[in-house]
Amino acid sequence: MKTYHNDVVAFLQKLIQTPSVNGKNGEAAVVEVIRAEASKLGLPHRVIAKDNNRPNIFVGEDFKGTNEVLRGAHLDTVPVGETSAWTHPPFSGILENERLYGRGAIDCKGGIAMSLYALKLLKDAGKLHTAKFVGVADEESGADSTLGLRYLLDEGLNARTAVYTYGGNADGSHLTIGHRGLVRLWVTCHGESIHSGSKEWQDKKRGSNAIDGLIDLLSELREFALPGENKYFPGYRSVLTPTLIEGGAGESIVPDRAKVLLDIRLLPEHRNAEVISETTELTKRLSDGRRTFTIEVKNNLPGVLTDPNSDIVKRALKLNKELFGVDSSLKGSGPANESYMLISRGIPTITGYGPFGANFHSANEYALTDSINTLLTLLSRLAGEVVDLD
Repeated sequence: MKTYHNDVVAFLQKLIQTPSVNGKNGEAAVVEVIRAEASKLGLPHRVIAKDNNRPNIFVGEDFKGTNEVLRGAHLDTVPVGETSAWTHPPFSGILENERLYGRGAIDCKGGIAMSLYALKLLKDAGKLHTAKFVGVADEESGADSTLGLRYLLDEGLNARTAVYTYGGNADGSHLTIGHRGLVRLWVTCHGESIHSGSKEWQDKKRGSNAIDGLIDLLSELREFALPGENKYFPGYRSVLTPTLIEGGAGESIVPDRAKVLLDIRLLPEHRNAEVISETTELTKRLSDGRRTFTIEVKNNLPGVLTDPNSDIVKRALKLNKELFGVDSSLKGSGPANESYMLISRGIPTITGYGPFGANFHSANEYALTDSINTLLTLLSRLAGEVVDLD
């Protein structure tokens, strides 16, 4: 069987060299790179878009079929951050000592490259009908976009099982079968503005400082804790983190508006709706005649776990043992991803099997190219019994 190692590396370099930063570039250009590669490999494909500037791409024979293993990956990336922190330019795709550097190398363009060439292996073996791939738009906005995977599922995308092809896991020691829930809330405090040098403000006769309102709120939330643990999330618990804050209109103006973004991660047994309700009740208790609060739900993703006894989990554990020589444990991920959309539709889903590497969402993201052949073998065999690469 032909080895596609160099082809995967070259394709991944093209993907990295085509920026698709969420909120800046869009996905059309990277979809064109994938479309061209699929054409070169003789793989059937089509572009599917709710927004023509933010397209998705499907590669395979049966979009609505229920007998295949679906591979998924998102097309967009996070920003590069401070470019001076990168050893190599973030969109260069430089290969150095088996490390392929660039934004998206493992999150999630490595998964795109691996998925297409795993389909090529299946095509070579006459088994293309056993698997398919979707590259989806707008995941990095919060993993709940209506433009990408959710839109495709609403359009009829289906599968027997699925693999969301993130990279990173360098030894096969665990298999990811779910993730914590995510709730993001913008909480805005509305106060009353007044000159900060006035006697009325000094004597507390007029004005209400919205920043003080947020301080009171965050003081209450500092002790946020929910009881319980989950064996598939060892060391993890439900946690609340204020991550963004805005407020104030001028140096001498008591602010009448301030807002904070609350990032809340929840174990699957904790219900998002209950946390939103409890936060709402807290803001009502902290309101008075001069200040009020409003809450906007930005993201609301449930915590999920794929059935540990599902076929895809059993097959992956078997292949991990065979190809990596390890007995993998089953774990959930701390960060959330779009696999909940698939699991919630009754499609058992695992995440992983993009190229090994490191530095998700940080400088010097890289994929380890010496992991490609083994992972191509594994990805192809998750769908059909394809012989190992030479």
